[in-house]
Amino acid sequence: MPGHEATPDPTMPRPADDTLPAFWRASLADHPQDVMIYKDGVSYTYAEIERRSALMARGLLAKGATKGSRIGLLAGNGPEWVIGWLAINRIGAVAIGLSTFASTAELAYLIPHADISILLTIQRYLRHDYVARLEEAFPALAKADGKQPLALLQAPFLRQVWLAGASDTAWARGSWEHLEAAGAASAVFDYEMLAAAENQVTPADWAVMIYTSGSTAFPKAVVHTHGAMIRKFMFMARRPGIIPYDQHRGDRVIVSAPFFWVGGLLALGGGLLRGTTTLCIDDHSPRSLFELIRDQKATHLGGSEAVMNAVRDAAGDEAYLVDQLRPHNTSQIPFFSRRGTMPTRFANSLGMTETFGPHSGHMNGEPLPEGLDRSVGPLLATMEWKIVDPETGERVPNGVAGELCVRGDWLMDGMYKRERHEVFDKDGYYHTGDECILRDDGYLLYHSRISGMIKTAGANVSPDEVELAIRQLPDVVEVAVFGMPDEKLGEMVTAAVVVSPGSRLDEAAIRGHALSQLSSFKAPKRVLFFDFEDLPRTPSNKVRKPELSEMVRARLADA
Repeated sequence: MPGHEATPDPTMPRPADDTLPAFWRASLADHPQDVMIYKDGVSYTYAEIERRSALMARGLLAKGATKGSRIGLLAGNGPEWVIGWLAINRIGAVAIGLSTFASTAELAYLIPHADISILLTIQRYLRHDYVARLEEAFPALAKADGKQPLALLQAPFLRQVWLAGASDTAWARGSWEHLEAAGAASAVFDYEMLAAAENQVTPADWAVMIYTSGSTAFPKAVVHTHGAMIRKFMFMARRPGIIPYDQHRGDRVIVSAPFFWVGGLLALGGGLLRGTTTLCIDDHSPRSLFELIRDQKATHLGGSEAVMNAVRDAAGDEAYLVDQLRPHNTSQIPFFSRRGTMPTRFANSLGMTETFGPHSGHMNGEPLPEGLDRSVGPLLATMEWKIVDPETGERVPNGVAGELCVRGDWLMDGMYKRERHEVFDKDGYYHTGDECILRDDGYLLYHSRISGMIKTAGANVSPDEVELAIRQLPDVVEVAVFGMPDEKLGEMVTAAVVVSPGSRLDEAAIRGHALSQLSSFKAPKRVLFFDFEDLPRTPSNKVRKPELSEMVRARLADA
Protein backbone atom coordinates (compact mmCIF):
# COMPACT_ATOMS: atom_id res chain seq x y z
CA MET A 1 0.00 0.00 0.00
CA PRO A 2 1.52 3.36 -0.98
CA GLY A 3 2.52 5.73 1.74
CA HIS A 4 4.49 8.92 1.93
CA GLU A 5 7.80 9.21 3.75
CA ALA A 6 9.39 12.66 3.77
CA THR A 7 13.08 12.73 3.00
CA PRO A 8 15.05 13.87 6.07
CA ASP A 9 16.66 17.27 5.80
CA PRO A 10 20.30 17.01 6.99
CA THR A 11 20.41 20.74 7.76
CA MET A 12 17.67 20.49 10.40
CA PRO A 13 18.60 19.66 14.02
CA ARG A 14 17.46 16.29 15.30
CA PRO A 15 16.23 15.94 18.92
CA ALA A 16 18.22 13.59 21.12
CA ASP A 17 15.02 11.61 21.67
CA ASP A 18 11.30 11.96 21.01
CA THR A 19 10.39 14.12 23.99
CA LEU A 20 9.36 17.74 24.25
CA PRO A 21 12.43 18.75 26.33
CA ALA A 22 14.80 17.32 23.70
CA PHE A 23 12.75 18.75 20.82
CA TRP A 24 12.75 22.18 22.42
CA ARG A 25 16.52 22.12 23.08
CA ALA A 26 17.18 21.25 19.43
CA SER A 27 14.94 24.11 18.27
CA LEU A 28 16.49 26.59 20.67
CA ALA A 29 20.08 25.66 19.78
CA ASP A 30 19.57 26.41 16.10
CA HIS A 31 18.02 29.89 16.33
CA PRO A 32 17.97 31.39 19.84
CA GLN A 33 17.65 35.01 18.66
CA ASP A 34 15.01 34.39 16.01
CA VAL A 35 11.50 35.60 16.79
CA MET A 36 9.29 32.68 17.85
CA ILE A 37 5.99 34.40 18.76
CA TYR A 38 4.52 37.78 17.82
CA LYS A 39 1.34 39.24 19.28
CA ASP A 40 -0.07 42.72 19.86
CA GLY A 41 3.07 44.52 18.72
CA VAL A 42 5.49 42.49 20.87
CA SER A 43 8.02 39.95 19.58
CA TYR A 44 9.36 37.10 21.71
CA THR A 45 12.55 35.34 20.67
CA TYR A 46 13.20 31.66 21.21
CA ALA A 47 15.67 32.68 23.93
CA GLU A 48 13.03 34.77 25.75
CA ILE A 49 10.49 31.94 25.59
CA GLU A 50 13.20 29.62 26.92
CA ARG A 51 13.96 31.92 29.84
CA ARG A 52 10.34 32.36 30.87
CA SER A 53 9.24 28.76 30.34
CA ALA A 54 12.22 27.56 32.39
CA LEU A 55 11.30 29.91 35.24
CA MET A 56 7.68 28.76 35.12
CA ALA A 57 8.77 25.11 35.06
CA ARG A 58 10.92 25.72 38.14
CA GLY A 59 8.00 27.55 39.77
CA LEU A 60 5.67 24.63 39.10
CA LEU A 61 8.19 22.25 40.66
CA ALA A 62 8.54 24.54 43.67
CA LYS A 63 4.74 24.60 44.10
CA GLY A 64 4.43 20.83 44.14
CA ALA A 65 3.95 19.86 40.51
CA THR A 66 5.63 16.66 39.48
CA LYS A 67 5.87 14.23 36.61
CA GLY A 68 2.36 13.19 35.63
CA SER A 69 0.61 16.14 37.29
CA ARG A 70 -2.49 17.18 35.38
CA ILE A 71 -2.10 20.90 34.67
CA GLY A 72 -4.84 22.83 32.91
CA LEU A 73 -4.02 25.60 30.44
CA LEU A 74 -6.74 28.11 29.58
CA ALA A 75 -5.50 30.91 27.31
CA GLY A 76 -5.78 32.20 23.76
CA ASN A 77 -3.03 31.80 21.17
CA GLY A 78 -0.01 33.81 22.23
CA PRO A 79 3.12 33.79 24.37
CA GLU A 80 1.25 32.81 27.56
CA TRP A 81 -0.06 29.60 26.05
CA VAL A 82 3.33 28.65 24.59
CA ILE A 83 5.21 29.40 27.83
CA GLY A 84 2.69 27.40 29.85
CA TRP A 85 2.73 24.42 27.49
CA LEU A 86 6.53 24.25 27.38
CA ALA A 87 6.82 24.60 31.17
CA ILE A 88 4.30 21.83 31.78
CA ASN A 89 5.80 19.34 29.34
CA ARG A 90 9.39 20.15 30.31
CA ILE A 91 8.79 18.72 33.79
CA GLY A 92 6.89 15.69 32.49
CA ALA A 93 3.47 16.96 33.58
CA VAL A 94 0.42 16.56 31.33
CA ALA A 95 -0.74 19.72 29.53
CA ILE A 96 -4.53 19.84 29.36
CA GLY A 97 -5.64 22.46 26.86
CA LEU A 98 -9.00 23.95 27.82
CA SER A 99 -11.06 25.64 25.15
CA THR A 100 -11.35 29.41 25.37
CA PHE A 101 -14.92 28.88 24.12
CA ALA A 102 -15.81 26.71 27.14
CA SER A 103 -19.02 27.70 28.90
CA THR A 104 -19.52 27.64 32.65
CA ALA A 105 -21.19 24.23 32.40
CA GLU A 106 -18.35 22.88 30.26
CA LEU A 107 -15.66 24.09 32.69
CA ALA A 108 -17.63 22.50 35.53
CA TYR A 109 -17.36 19.20 33.64
CA LEU A 110 -13.86 19.45 32.15
CA ILE A 111 -11.79 20.47 35.20
CA PRO A 112 -12.90 17.59 37.45
CA HIS A 113 -13.01 15.11 34.56
CA ALA A 114 -9.37 15.86 33.73
CA ASP A 115 -8.39 15.68 37.43
CA ILE A 116 -6.62 19.01 37.05
CA SER A 117 -4.49 19.85 40.09
CA ILE A 118 -3.07 23.18 38.88
CA LEU A 119 -4.87 25.57 36.56
CA LEU A 120 -2.99 28.23 34.59
CA THR A 121 -5.50 30.67 33.17
CA ILE A 122 -5.85 34.16 31.87
CA GLN A 123 -8.52 36.40 33.37
CA ARG A 124 -10.32 37.43 30.19
CA TYR A 125 -10.28 36.57 26.51
CA LEU A 126 -12.44 38.50 24.06
CA ARG A 127 -15.89 38.57 25.71
CA HIS A 128 -15.12 35.68 28.09
CA ASP A 129 -14.58 36.45 31.79
CA TYR A 130 -12.92 33.35 33.21
CA VAL A 131 -12.81 34.61 36.79
CA ALA A 132 -16.59 34.98 36.82
CA ARG A 133 -17.05 31.75 34.89
CA LEU A 134 -14.92 29.73 37.32
CA GLU A 135 -16.74 31.21 40.32
CA GLU A 136 -20.05 30.23 38.75
CA ALA A 137 -18.79 26.73 37.92
CA PHE A 138 -17.32 26.19 41.40
CA PRO A 139 -19.22 28.32 43.94
CA ALA A 140 -16.96 27.17 46.80
CA LEU A 141 -14.13 29.22 45.27
CA ALA A 142 -15.69 32.31 46.86
CA LYS A 143 -14.71 31.01 50.31
CA ALA A 144 -11.08 30.26 49.40
CA ASP A 145 -8.29 32.70 50.25
CA GLY A 146 -5.58 31.50 47.85
CA LYS A 147 -3.07 30.98 50.65
CA GLN A 148 -4.09 27.42 51.38
CA PRO A 149 -4.53 24.62 48.81
CA LEU A 150 -8.01 24.56 47.34
CA ALA A 151 -10.40 21.86 48.51
CA LEU A 152 -13.52 21.83 46.33
CA LEU A 153 -16.10 19.06 46.43
CA GLN A 154 -16.91 19.74 42.77
CA ALA A 155 -13.23 19.46 41.74
CA PRO A 156 -11.54 17.43 44.49
CA PHE A 157 -8.04 17.41 42.95
CA LEU A 158 -7.80 21.11 42.06
CA ARG A 159 -5.31 22.72 44.45
CA GLN A 160 -4.09 25.91 42.78
CA VAL A 161 -5.22 28.49 40.23
CA TRP A 162 -2.73 30.99 38.78
CA LEU A 163 -4.10 34.01 36.89
CA ALA A 164 -2.02 35.81 34.26
CA GLY A 165 -1.62 39.53 34.95
CA ALA A 166 -2.38 41.62 38.03
CA SER A 167 -5.46 40.49 39.93
CA ASP A 168 -7.09 40.94 43.32
CA THR A 169 -8.95 37.63 43.05
CA ALA A 170 -8.74 36.21 46.56
CA TRP A 171 -8.90 32.54 45.65
CA ALA A 172 -6.05 32.67 43.11
CA ARG A 173 -2.61 31.60 44.31
CA GLY A 174 -1.08 34.48 42.37
CA SER A 175 -0.20 35.61 38.87
CA TRP A 176 1.86 33.75 36.27
CA GLU A 177 4.55 36.31 36.99
CA HIS A 178 4.46 35.28 40.67
CA LEU A 179 4.86 31.66 39.61
CA GLU A 180 7.89 32.55 37.51
CA ALA A 181 9.28 34.59 40.41
CA ALA A 182 8.86 31.60 42.70
CA GLY A 183 10.98 29.61 40.29
CA ALA A 184 13.64 32.30 40.14
CA ALA A 185 13.77 32.55 43.95
CA SER A 186 14.03 28.82 44.60
CA ALA A 187 17.51 27.65 45.56
CA VAL A 188 16.34 24.03 45.53
CA PHE A 189 14.47 23.96 42.22
CA ASP A 190 17.24 25.60 40.24
CA TYR A 191 18.26 25.04 36.62
CA GLU A 192 20.19 21.92 37.56
CA MET A 193 17.06 20.44 39.14
CA LEU A 194 15.02 21.41 36.07
CA ALA A 195 17.53 19.66 33.81
CA ALA A 196 17.35 16.59 36.02
CA ALA A 197 13.56 16.59 35.73
CA GLU A 198 13.71 17.03 31.95
CA ASN A 199 16.08 14.09 31.65
CA GLN A 200 13.48 11.83 33.29
CA VAL A 201 10.87 12.54 30.64
CA THR A 202 10.50 9.62 28.22
CA PRO A 203 8.76 9.21 24.85
CA ALA A 204 6.19 6.92 26.52
CA ASP A 205 5.08 9.59 29.02
CA TRP A 206 1.79 11.39 28.51
CA ALA A 207 2.29 14.89 27.10
CA VAL A 208 -1.07 16.41 26.18
CA MET A 209 -4.75 15.80 26.73
CA ILE A 210 -6.95 17.28 24.01
CA TYR A 211 -10.71 17.47 24.39
CA THR A 212 -12.81 16.87 21.32
CA SER A 213 -16.47 16.15 20.76
CA GLY A 214 -17.30 12.46 20.64
CA SER A 215 -20.33 10.46 19.59
CA THR A 216 -21.79 10.84 23.08
CA ALA A 217 -23.11 13.89 24.91
CA PHE A 218 -19.81 14.54 26.69
CA PRO A 219 -16.45 15.62 25.24
CA LYS A 220 -13.80 12.92 25.09
CA ALA A 221 -10.22 13.43 26.28
CA VAL A 222 -7.63 12.19 23.77
CA VAL A 223 -4.24 11.48 25.35
CA HIS A 224 -1.01 11.63 23.32
CA THR A 225 2.47 10.71 24.46
CA HIS A 226 5.62 12.75 23.97
CA GLY A 227 6.76 10.23 21.36
CA ALA A 228 3.63 10.47 19.20
CA MET A 229 3.53 14.27 19.44
CA ILE A 230 7.20 14.83 18.62
CA ARG A 231 7.32 12.28 15.81
CA LYS A 232 4.35 14.05 14.19
CA PHE A 233 6.08 17.42 14.60
CA MET A 234 9.20 15.93 13.00
CA PHE A 235 7.27 14.40 10.11
CA MET A 236 5.69 17.73 9.32
CA ALA A 237 9.03 19.58 9.51
CA ARG A 238 11.36 17.13 7.81
CA ARG A 239 12.03 18.98 4.59
CA PRO A 240 10.96 22.04 2.60
CA GLY A 241 8.07 21.49 0.24
CA ILE A 242 5.93 19.45 2.59
CA ILE A 243 2.39 20.74 3.00
CA PRO A 244 1.09 22.11 5.32
CA TYR A 245 4.50 23.10 6.64
CA ASP A 246 6.41 24.43 3.66
CA GLN A 247 8.24 26.69 6.09
CA HIS A 248 11.75 28.03 6.32
CA ARG A 249 13.77 30.07 8.74
CA GLY A 250 12.44 33.60 8.64
CA ASP A 251 8.94 32.65 7.52
CA ARG A 252 6.09 34.33 9.39
CA VAL A 253 3.00 32.20 9.83
CA ILE A 254 -0.42 33.35 11.03
CA VAL A 255 -1.87 30.45 13.02
CA SER A 256 -5.60 30.99 13.38
CA ALA A 257 -6.47 27.53 14.74
CA PRO A 258 -6.45 27.41 18.56
CA PHE A 259 -3.35 25.88 20.15
CA PHE A 260 -5.60 23.87 22.51
CA TRP A 261 -6.83 21.83 19.51
CA VAL A 262 -4.59 19.56 17.51
CA GLY A 263 -4.60 21.71 14.36
CA GLY A 264 -3.19 24.74 16.15
CA LEU A 265 -0.69 22.76 18.21
CA LEU A 266 0.54 20.95 15.11
CA ALA A 267 0.95 24.27 13.30
CA LEU A 268 2.94 25.64 16.24
CA GLY A 269 5.15 22.60 16.78
CA GLY A 270 5.62 21.78 13.11
CA GLY A 271 7.45 25.03 12.47
CA LEU A 272 9.67 25.14 15.57
CA LEU A 273 12.62 23.28 14.08
CA ARG A 274 12.43 25.52 11.04
CA GLY A 275 12.84 28.69 13.06
CA THR A 276 9.54 30.13 11.86
CA THR A 277 7.72 32.97 13.59
CA THR A 278 4.15 32.30 14.70
CA LEU A 279 1.95 35.38 14.36
CA CYS A 280 -1.02 35.45 16.77
CA ILE A 281 -4.13 37.60 16.62
CA ASP A 282 -7.41 37.48 18.54
CA ASP A 283 -9.55 39.28 15.97
CA HIS A 284 -10.01 36.89 13.05
CA SER A 285 -12.09 39.22 10.91
CA PRO A 286 -10.88 39.28 7.28
CA ARG A 287 -9.74 42.91 7.51
CA SER A 288 -7.75 42.34 10.70
CA LEU A 289 -6.09 39.25 9.24
CA PHE A 290 -5.15 41.18 6.12
CA GLU A 291 -3.67 44.03 8.15
CA LEU A 292 -1.53 41.51 10.02
CA ILE A 293 -0.39 40.00 6.69
CA ARG A 294 0.53 43.44 5.39
CA ASP A 295 2.12 44.91 8.53
CA GLN A 296 4.04 41.80 9.61
CA LYS A 297 4.94 40.56 6.11
CA ALA A 298 3.31 37.19 6.73
CA THR A 299 4.27 34.31 4.44
CA HIS A 300 1.42 31.93 5.39
CA LEU A 301 -2.13 32.24 6.71
CA GLY A 302 -3.89 29.35 8.41
CA GLY A 303 -7.47 28.60 7.44
CA SER A 304 -9.58 27.25 4.62
CA GLU A 305 -9.99 28.42 1.02
CA ALA A 306 -13.04 30.40 2.19
CA VAL A 307 -10.87 32.26 4.72
CA MET A 308 -8.33 33.08 2.02
CA ASN A 309 -11.01 34.41 -0.32
CA ALA A 310 -12.58 36.52 2.44
CA VAL A 311 -9.21 38.04 3.37
CA ARG A 312 -8.41 38.73 -0.28
CA ASP A 313 -11.76 40.47 -0.74
CA ALA A 314 -11.09 42.59 2.36
CA ALA A 315 -7.67 43.58 1.02
CA GLY A 316 -9.09 45.68 -1.82
CA ASP A 317 -6.35 47.19 -3.97
CA GLU A 318 -3.70 45.36 -1.92
CA ALA A 319 -5.08 41.89 -2.72
CA TYR A 320 -1.78 41.05 -4.41
CA LEU A 321 -0.25 40.70 -0.92
CA VAL A 322 -2.60 37.79 -0.21
CA ASP A 323 -1.80 36.19 -3.57
CA GLN A 324 1.89 36.23 -2.62
CA LEU A 325 1.31 33.96 0.38
CA ARG A 326 2.27 30.28 0.20
CA PRO A 327 -0.16 27.42 0.98
CA HIS A 328 -0.37 26.57 4.67
CA ASN A 329 -2.65 23.55 4.37
CA THR A 330 -4.11 21.37 1.66
CA SER A 331 -7.60 22.90 1.95
CA GLN A 332 -6.09 26.13 0.59
CA ILE A 333 -4.75 24.59 -2.60
CA PRO A 334 -7.84 25.47 -4.69
CA PHE A 335 -7.24 29.13 -3.81
CA PHE A 336 -3.73 28.95 -5.21
CA SER A 337 -4.42 26.53 -8.08
CA ARG A 338 -6.82 29.01 -9.66
CA ARG A 339 -3.89 31.39 -9.81
CA GLY A 340 -1.78 28.87 -11.69
CA THR A 341 0.65 28.13 -8.88
CA MET A 342 -0.58 24.69 -7.77
CA PRO A 343 -1.93 21.47 -9.34
CA THR A 344 -5.69 21.36 -9.85
CA ARG A 345 -6.04 17.69 -8.77
CA PHE A 346 -4.86 17.26 -5.22
CA ALA A 347 -5.48 15.22 -2.07
CA ASN A 348 -7.00 17.27 0.75
CA SER A 349 -5.81 14.75 3.40
CA LEU A 350 -7.82 13.18 6.21
CA GLY A 351 -7.02 13.16 9.88
CA MET A 352 -8.33 13.59 13.39
CA THR A 353 -7.32 14.49 16.93
CA GLU A 354 -6.85 10.78 17.67
CA THR A 355 -4.02 10.58 15.09
CA PHE A 356 -2.58 14.00 15.97
CA GLY A 357 -3.60 15.41 12.62
CA PRO A 358 -3.53 13.83 9.14
CA HIS A 359 -3.07 10.11 8.61
CA SER A 360 -3.57 10.33 4.83
CA GLY A 361 -2.77 12.74 2.03
CA HIS A 362 -0.32 13.92 -0.61
CA MET A 363 1.54 16.18 1.76
CA ASN A 364 3.85 17.52 -0.95
CA GLY A 365 0.88 18.88 -2.87
CA GLU A 366 1.70 16.74 -5.92
CA PRO A 367 -1.24 16.09 -8.27
CA LEU A 368 -3.47 13.08 -7.80
CA PRO A 369 -3.60 10.39 -10.49
CA GLU A 370 -6.30 10.74 -13.14
CA GLY A 371 -9.78 9.75 -11.97
CA LEU A 372 -9.02 10.20 -8.27
CA ASP A 373 -10.23 13.75 -7.76
CA ARG A 374 -12.23 12.78 -4.65
CA SER A 375 -9.42 10.90 -2.94
CA VAL A 376 -7.92 12.03 0.35
CA GLY A 377 -4.69 10.39 -0.73
CA PRO A 378 -2.60 7.40 0.31
CA LEU A 379 -1.49 6.41 3.79
CA LEU A 380 1.15 8.55 5.48
CA ALA A 381 4.36 7.22 7.01
CA THR A 382 3.94 4.46 9.61
CA MET A 383 0.14 4.47 9.87
CA GLU A 384 -2.07 1.48 8.99
CA TRP A 385 -5.65 1.25 7.75
CA LYS A 386 -8.40 -1.30 7.50
CA ILE A 387 -12.01 -0.93 6.35
CA VAL A 388 -14.65 -2.92 8.24
CA ASP A 389 -18.38 -3.48 8.22
CA PRO A 390 -19.56 -1.09 10.97
CA GLU A 391 -22.11 -3.64 12.20
CA THR A 392 -19.96 -6.79 12.31
CA GLY A 393 -16.44 -5.36 12.58
CA GLU A 394 -15.28 -7.72 9.82
CA ARG A 395 -12.98 -6.48 7.06
CA VAL A 396 -14.62 -5.66 3.74
CA PRO A 397 -12.92 -6.06 0.33
CA ASN A 398 -11.21 -3.12 -1.31
CA GLY A 399 -13.70 -1.03 -3.24
CA VAL A 400 -16.50 -1.61 -0.71
CA ALA A 401 -17.61 1.17 1.65
CA GLY A 402 -17.15 0.62 5.36
CA GLU A 403 -15.78 2.16 8.53
CA LEU A 404 -12.16 3.34 8.46
CA CYS A 405 -9.98 2.00 11.28
CA VAL A 406 -6.47 3.27 12.00
CA ARG A 407 -3.44 2.33 14.05
CA GLY A 408 0.21 3.31 14.03
CA ASP A 409 2.89 5.61 15.33
CA TRP A 410 0.72 8.73 15.73
CA LEU A 411 -2.33 7.06 17.23
CA MET A 412 -3.35 8.29 20.68
CA ASP A 413 -2.30 6.36 23.75
CA GLY A 414 -5.96 6.19 24.73
CA MET A 415 -8.89 8.22 26.01
CA TYR A 416 -8.79 9.44 29.58
CA LYS A 417 -10.97 7.40 31.94
CA ARG A 418 -11.82 4.90 29.22
CA GLU A 419 -10.54 1.30 29.25
CA ARG A 420 -8.54 0.16 26.25
CA HIS A 421 -11.19 -2.30 25.09
CA GLU A 422 -13.65 0.61 24.92
CA VAL A 423 -11.32 2.56 22.60
CA PHE A 424 -9.39 0.03 20.49
CA ASP A 425 -10.34 -3.30 18.95
CA LYS A 426 -8.45 -6.52 19.72
CA ASP A 427 -5.88 -5.72 17.02
CA GLY A 428 -5.18 -2.22 18.35
CA TYR A 429 -7.15 -0.32 15.70
CA TYR A 430 -9.25 2.73 16.48
CA HIS A 431 -12.60 2.82 14.71
CA THR A 432 -12.88 6.36 13.37
CA GLY A 433 -16.58 6.63 12.50
CA ASP A 434 -15.60 7.71 8.96
CA GLU A 435 -17.23 5.86 6.06
CA CYS A 436 -14.57 5.33 3.40
CA ILE A 437 -13.58 3.16 0.46
CA LEU A 438 -10.04 1.81 0.10
CA ARG A 439 -8.95 1.17 -3.49
CA ASP A 440 -6.60 -1.57 -4.64
CA ASP A 441 -3.94 1.06 -5.38
CA GLY A 442 -4.01 2.23 -1.73
CA TYR A 443 -5.88 5.50 -2.27
CA LEU A 444 -8.66 6.34 0.16
CA LEU A 445 -12.05 7.82 -0.77
CA TYR A 446 -13.94 9.56 2.04
CA HIS A 447 -17.75 9.42 2.00
CA SER A 448 -19.22 10.72 5.26
CA ARG A 449 -19.38 10.39 9.02
CA ILE A 450 -21.15 7.22 10.16
CA SER A 451 -21.76 8.64 13.61
CA GLY A 452 -23.44 11.84 12.39
CA MET A 453 -20.68 14.01 13.85
CA ILE A 454 -20.93 17.59 12.58
CA LYS A 455 -17.76 19.20 11.22
CA THR A 456 -18.19 22.97 11.44
CA ALA A 457 -15.41 25.52 10.85
CA GLY A 458 -12.81 22.81 11.44
CA ALA A 459 -14.27 21.66 14.79
CA ASN A 460 -16.20 18.52 15.66
CA VAL A 461 -19.62 18.91 17.26
CA SER A 462 -21.52 16.02 18.80
CA PRO A 463 -25.25 16.23 17.97
CA ASP A 464 -25.99 14.37 21.22
CA GLU A 465 -24.28 17.06 23.26
CA VAL A 466 -26.28 19.86 21.62
CA GLU A 467 -29.54 17.90 21.89
CA LEU A 468 -28.95 17.29 25.60
CA ALA A 469 -28.51 21.03 26.20
CA ILE A 470 -31.68 21.98 24.30
CA ARG A 471 -33.73 19.28 26.02
CA GLN A 472 -33.14 21.07 29.33
CA LEU A 473 -35.78 23.60 28.27
CA PRO A 474 -39.10 22.49 29.80
CA ASP A 475 -41.21 23.15 26.68
CA VAL A 476 -39.02 21.07 24.35
CA VAL A 477 -40.75 17.81 23.41
CA GLU A 478 -38.29 16.56 20.79
CA VAL A 479 -35.06 17.82 19.24
CA ALA A 480 -32.84 16.53 16.47
CA VAL A 481 -29.49 18.18 15.69
CA PHE A 482 -27.59 17.60 12.45
CA GLY A 483 -25.25 19.32 10.01
CA MET A 484 -26.40 21.21 6.93
CA PRO A 485 -23.96 21.92 4.07
CA ASP A 486 -22.56 25.44 4.29
CA GLU A 487 -20.05 27.12 1.99
CA LYS A 488 -18.12 28.90 4.74
CA LEU A 489 -18.48 26.52 7.70
CA GLY A 490 -18.42 23.20 5.87
CA GLU A 491 -21.47 22.18 7.90
CA MET A 492 -23.88 24.38 9.83
CA VAL A 493 -25.18 23.11 13.18
CA THR A 494 -28.95 22.92 12.71
CA ALA A 495 -31.70 21.95 15.15
CA ALA A 496 -35.22 20.70 14.41
CA VAL A 497 -37.36 21.24 17.50
CA VAL A 498 -40.83 20.19 18.61
CA VAL A 499 -42.29 22.27 21.45
CA SER A 500 -45.40 21.80 23.59
CA PRO A 501 -48.65 23.43 22.47
CA GLY A 502 -48.83 27.10 23.44
CA SER A 503 -45.09 27.39 24.08
CA ARG A 504 -43.51 30.79 23.51
CA LEU A 505 -40.09 29.36 22.76
CA ASP A 506 -38.65 30.81 19.58
CA GLU A 507 -35.37 30.46 17.70
CA ALA A 508 -33.67 33.23 19.68
CA ALA A 509 -34.61 31.67 23.04
CA ILE A 510 -33.35 28.23 22.05
CA ARG A 511 -30.12 29.58 20.61
CA GLY A 512 -29.61 31.76 23.68
CA HIS A 513 -30.06 28.78 26.01
CA ALA A 514 -27.66 26.67 23.94
CA LEU A 515 -25.07 29.45 24.06
CA SER A 516 -25.37 29.55 27.86
CA GLN A 517 -24.60 25.83 28.09
CA LEU A 518 -22.18 25.20 25.23
CA SER A 519 -19.21 26.70 23.45
CA SER A 520 -20.42 29.17 20.86
CA PHE A 521 -19.41 27.04 17.86
CA LYS A 522 -21.61 24.19 19.14
CA ALA A 523 -24.81 26.24 19.40
CA PRO A 524 -27.18 25.79 16.43
CA LYS A 525 -26.98 28.51 13.81
CA ARG A 526 -30.50 27.66 12.64
CA VAL A 527 -33.48 26.37 14.64
CA LEU A 528 -36.57 25.18 12.81
CA PHE A 529 -39.85 24.08 14.41
CA PHE A 530 -41.83 20.97 13.46
CA ASP A 531 -44.93 19.14 14.60
CA PHE A 532 -44.11 15.87 16.32
CA GLU A 533 -45.84 13.71 13.69
CA ASP A 534 -43.98 15.44 10.84
CA LEU A 535 -40.53 14.20 11.88
CA PRO A 536 -39.45 11.16 9.80
CA ARG A 537 -38.78 8.16 12.05
CA THR A 538 -37.42 4.63 12.04
CA PRO A 539 -39.57 1.67 13.19
CA SER A 540 -37.91 2.08 16.61
CA ASN A 541 -39.11 5.72 16.71
CA LYS A 542 -35.68 7.32 16.16
CA VAL A 543 -35.56 10.42 13.98
CA ARG A 544 -34.17 9.76 10.49
CA LYS A 545 -31.74 12.64 10.30
CA PRO A 546 -30.76 12.28 6.60
CA GLU A 547 -34.44 12.56 5.61
CA LEU A 548 -34.97 15.40 8.07
CA SER A 549 -31.99 17.22 6.58
CA GLU A 550 -33.61 17.00 3.12
CA MET A 551 -36.89 18.33 4.56
CA VAL A 552 -35.06 21.27 6.13
CA ARG A 553 -33.19 21.98 2.91
CA ALA A 554 -36.47 22.04 0.98
CA ARG A 555 -38.11 24.30 3.56
CA LEU A 556 -35.22 26.77 3.44
CA ALA A 557 -35.26 26.75 -0.37
CA ASP A 558 -38.95 27.62 -0.36
CA ALA A 559 -38.56 30.38 2.22
